[in-house]
Amino acid sequence: MTKADIVNWIIENKKLDVSKRDVSKVVSRVFELIAEELVNGEDNHKVQISGFGTFILKKRAPKIGRNPKTREEKLIPERYGISFKVGKKLNRKLNGN
Repeated sequence: MTKADIVNWIIENKKLDVSKRDVSKVVSRVFELIAEELVNGEDNHKVQISGFGTFILKKRAPKIGRNPKTREEKLIPERYGISFKVGKKLNRKLNGN
């Protein structure tokens, strides 16, 4: 599902008296806020959406990678990544409980 799919679903199913452009701006802003909170947030760099799950910013340690073709080793520097922990309600839906 893409951002455009989300905007189209809102337009088609929620019968709002709002333009598609405005709905698109709101959806984009929601994703911007999530990203901003993950990067700059003071709440342990996590965003929790009740019933859905939690996005967590995690620091990845540096490691040695290897080119499989030449076997040349290369240091992969420390970096950040996003982890997602599924919420209870979504987990129940996924597993049919």
